[in-house]
Amino acid sequence: MNSSSFYGGFAVERLRDPAFWQQLAPTLHVADQTFWDAQPPLALSEELIATLAERTIREGYFQADPVDWQLPIVDMATVIHTLRQMQIPPVLAFVYDEFWLVYVKMGALLARILGDDYVTLPNMWAWHIDPAQNEHGWKPHRDRGRISIFEDGRPRILNIWLPLSDATPLNGCMYLVPADRDPTYNTPDEMSMQYQLHDIRALPAPAGSMLGWNQAVLHWGSHSAPRDVPPRISIGAEFQRADIAPFSEPWLNPTAMPTFMDRLLIAAAQFGRYRHHHPDDAGLAWLAEHLAP
Repeated sequence: MNSSSFYGGFAVERLRDPAFWQQLAPTLHVADQTFWDAQPPLALSEELIATLAERTIREGYFQADPVDWQLPIVDMATVIHTLRQMQIPPVLAFVYDEFWLVYVKMGALLARILGDDYVTLPNMWAWHIDPAQNEHGWKPHRDRGRISIFEDGRPRILNIWLPLSDATPLNGCMYLVPADRDPTYNTPDEMSMQYQLHDIRALPAPAGSMLGWNQAVLHWGSHSAPRDVPPRISIGAEFQRADIAPFSEPWLNPTAMPTFMDRLLIAAAQFGRYRHHHPDDAGLAWLAEHLAP
């Protein structure tokens, strides 16, 4: 394999060409400032925002029913499925505006939880969990643990996880142990798992739902069942308060449109960051080395 090829001889240079991406998904947008600027925020009620923020503190997570994104969620799921079929890591879907704009549209909720000056971290991923391949999400883990929350449960950093297809127990939906059900949550013994099995909470979620949790909550993507059910397709990104030291750098303006090349470089950085969740995929390390110009 040389510097001009990818899996099966696929040319990496094509991934650096915006025209390739536009042809791959004509209904999506690539660094289209006019489209970006025209997007309205989510129409979330003050009552819902307050409820989700309170639950994030008390239970360590929130979940909301599907909202009107005014974005082509089905087409976003389709392009991830297409990338998977082409053996291209699905996280490269973040070259499209829509994969950033879902989070821009959540600004009012993120500001309520993290403060008005919150920032986007250069940490994101996309999943395609296929029951036909006996696949599963990431195994049970806490992310950064208790250093990522205040003593009162307010998060310093927040994961936002969005299902682009229906996430069910059969195709690998998320599970977690709510903060108020986890005896070692936010303690020095947080790696000692002492929760009761009946306190585990399944989070099946229709496409277009909103989920978020802090990085001390124990969570995982379940093992899919070998049934005739569609894949679980989802995306995730991280955000943090701006009045504390960075958890990752560089900080990104949560409303500014990143350039096409910045998106590629950020996506390439994820291959190394999350390599431990995909130890059998040697191609991730190779692509991280060869994707940058």
